[in-house]
Amino acid sequence: MEQILAAAAHPTDRRLKQANGVDWLVQQADTVIDAQGHDDSIDIVEEVSMMVGPGDRGSFLPQPGSRLYQYELIRGIGSGGMGSVYLARDTKLGRRVAIKFLQQQSHSLSERFLREAQATARCSHENIVIIHDVKEFRDTPFMVLEYLRGQSLGALLEGGRMPPRRAVQLIVPVVRALVCAHQHRIVHRDLKPANIFMTDGGVIKVLDFGIAKFIYNSSGSIMNSLFQSIPKEKQQLTGYGMLVGTLPYMSPEQWGADKIDHRTDIWAAGILLYQMIVGQHPLAPRSGSQLVVIAELDQPMPSLHNAGVDVPAPLADIVDTCLKKRKQERFPNAGKLLTALEALLPGRRPAEISAGEGPYTGLNAFQEADAGRFFGRSREIRSATAKLMGAPLIAIVGPSGVGKSSFIRAGVIPALKQTGELWETMVVRPGRHPMGALANIVVPLITSTAATLSSQVAEHQAALQRLYEEPGYLGTVLRNRARSQGRKLLLFIDQFEELYTLMRDTEERRAFTACLTGLADDPLSPLRLVLSVRSDFLDRVAEDCYFMAELSHNLLFLTPPDRSGLREAIMRPAEMMHFRFENPSMIEHMLDTLQVTTGCLPLLQFAVTKLWEARDRNRRLITEQSYRRLGGVVGALATHADAVVASMTPRAQAVARSIFLQLVTPERTRALTSIGELCELAEHPHDVEQIIHQLVDARLLVVQRSSRPGGATVEIVHEALIHTWPTLTHWLDDNQENAAFLAQLRTAAKQWHERGCTRDLLWRGDMMDEARSWRRRYRGAVPPIQEEFLSETFALAARIARRTRAAVASIIIFLSLLVAIGGVALVTIQEAKQVATDRLEAIQREQRAKRAALAQAESASARADMSEEDLRRANAELQQALTAAEDAKNKAETESERARAATEEATRLNRKLQKLLDEREEELRKLRRGKAQRGTELK
Repeated sequence: MEQILAAAAHPTDRRLKQANGVDWLVQQADTVIDAQGHDDSIDIVEEVSMMVGPGDRGSFLPQPGSRLYQYELIRGIGSGGMGSVYLARDTKLGRRVAIKFLQQQSHSLSERFLREAQATARCSHENIVIIHDVKEFRDTPFMVLEYLRGQSLGALLEGGRMPPRRAVQLIVPVVRALVCAHQHRIVHRDLKPANIFMTDGGVIKVLDFGIAKFIYNSSGSIMNSLFQSIPKEKQQLTGYGMLVGTLPYMSPEQWGADKIDHRTDIWAAGILLYQMIVGQHPLAPRSGSQLVVIAELDQPMPSLHNAGVDVPAPLADIVDTCLKKRKQERFPNAGKLLTALEALLPGRRPAEISAGEGPYTGLNAFQEADAGRFFGRSREIRSATAKLMGAPLIAIVGPSGVGKSSFIRAGVIPALKQTGELWETMVVRPGRHPMGALANIVVPLITSTAATLSSQVAEHQAALQRLYEEPGYLGTVLRNRARSQGRKLLLFIDQFEELYTLMRDTEERRAFTACLTGLADDPLSPLRLVLSVRSDFLDRVAEDCYFMAELSHNLLFLTPPDRSGLREAIMRPAEMMHFRFENPSMIEHMLDTLQVTTGCLPLLQFAVTKLWEARDRNRRLITEQSYRRLGGVVGALATHADAVVASMTPRAQAVARSIFLQLVTPERTRALTSIGELCELAEHPHDVEQIIHQLVDARLLVVQRSSRPGGATVEIVHEALIHTWPTLTHWLDDNQENAAFLAQLRTAAKQWHERGCTRDLLWRGDMMDEARSWRRRYRGAVPPIQEEFLSETFALAARIARRTRAAVASIIIFLSLLVAIGGVALVTIQEAKQVATDRLEAIQREQRAKRAALAQAESASARADMSEEDLRRANAELQQALTAAEDAKNKAETESERARAATEEATRLNRKLQKLLDEREEELRKLRRGKAQRGTELK
């Protein structure tokens, strides 16, 4: 209460003494905003409202879960003396929003609230919070705002002062928002850290137009037609002449020294810059009512030049100009201030272009040294650098031709280095040996420069083995490097998709991503990891689930620049060299073409490079005639490439065709190939080298020199050449099947050669048959290692075929002998069978004779008058027959196994004959006994 009464006694506020009631208290709250020096004016509003009475304070506010129109409240996310903010979902449009409610049902507050909404809605700008809707709840208005995730500038300043370049990066978007507001005749009047918000994506937003003021023209009418229906006495957000704002950021005009206009926001911008750079207010330790000295116009503000910090002189001059107490001495408008600040932005230093170079890069990717001529990506650069401040790993994802590598090299890396922090960068491409590429950056950090070549090779092998066994080793080495140098370190993995297009070994890919995961594991670490990866290969990263989980948190999708960005990329480099385009329609035609062309950036750079080469130096113009002759943007590259190939001899064209086919993978991406491999495509390597140099000079190929084993590598200058050059597309279509096989052959031959040309890795079976078929139809040259691999494969196949033929012949001979032996055996068996048959017939005859003899013997026995002599004779005949049967049986058994049946029959007959003989012997004994008995009787 003492604060309010003291303010009421202030000579500049006498007119307010006549006010009374709640409105008077609200006006006094506006007048004395935070006399204690706090950074939020609504604290005083809360104090006033509590003095009025807390009985119904906020009791009318809805609860989470409530539904207001199409908005469903989720939860509260902030509250102050004047308003409460909820997170909500817009069920109609399917998005999250923030809803701001008044905490007091006051007529004055409601009017102020509505006019804040009107002012915010009118200032449509990317750096001003977006207002979607204004509605009422229980006779109290609420506004629906875009939902922002991030932190305020006040939270950033809690970490202390920041590098001057970083301060410039943060204040430029604020000034851009002021330019927009001032164009709509609106002065913010309360710029402070709490009202400046940085989203997680790095976008700066200006909040809270609650005490903004409309500026009238000389006739006294407001310049904004949207508000002309509002009564003049309500066309301000606060009363006339009131002291409004937050004390530390109020201009002399706000303290009553002069009339308020747009330059009061320029003063606040100067205070913010000073505080960010120095870490404190220019008048610290003064605070609260002590800051009234700001209104003393004859006492100048402290100069940034004398603040005791290292700050560029141009930036110090800008801040000092903003803090001139007489507003006429400040920048005349926010646009002038913006121009001065943009010149100090990272990446906006004058480009250093050597003699003979132009402002465009053609098909070559932008490098860090090209930052001064890299235009059209300011917003994306700010977003990426903001992400890197809090995330150890980000991935720049986009289609081919969107400029991912250039964006990081010429945009992000220079921006980081110009924030005032010390940065070291390392660039790696996976290539065909991704783990070897990581070992190449480790070895120089752990090996003495005086080490011999052999020791360096040993160190490389040891580092490679350790990276396989200990993935965290890479992060350990790089962290030690960063800390020992007292700087941060950025590792850029360029062309990350090469991990999948050029590397077939799944285990090596997993080892590579494991090393990266161990490197980017802590936001507080001095290490940062950035990947550039084609969007159509992003799903391949899921091969390593853990790495994919880490990567998915910080994906930044890079799309082609919008029309304004493309225009800037076309015009600004030429303007930098004091040239201009002869006809603006040229630029519009290029923009129309580029916006419907895939991979437009390399085409743009190539086209404008060719236009620059054909420029009119006398008139300093890029002429329309040269543009028509070029054939437009799309025709430029194809026309150039066809002209280069057409200038070659037919033999050289064939070699060039083979070179290009070797430099494209089956997935139609660029392949890295050593010069040595390409030189093997022709009988004379020198001829291939000359053609490579010719294509490099024509900017169709690029050579990367290396001291590593294998020497320099060659690749197509940009993938746009693969997709937009009809001749190469035709070659690739004709060679599509060959390309897939060549990729398999290249990988197989490489592994075979690296592992000592072991025979186990040679192709067999279907692959060998496919190789033989391919070799018969393929007319191109094959590198020696691949040719040797094929030769060894075919030789192995020949040896296998010879062994197979020998085995087959042996089997045939064996089977022939077996058949012959079988034939002889068959004849022998047949003869033996015939003999057995004859013997059987003889035995049967003899058996019939024996049976007849037996019948006779039986007849004689029946007659009982047979003499002993007759019996002996019969027995002798039977004995002879038995002996003959035994002889026949023995002969049948020795002649053949196939006579077994006859032998068995003979055996059976013998047994029967033996039985008959036994019976006859028994009868003979009986006869003898009978004869002896009859003789005894006769006696």
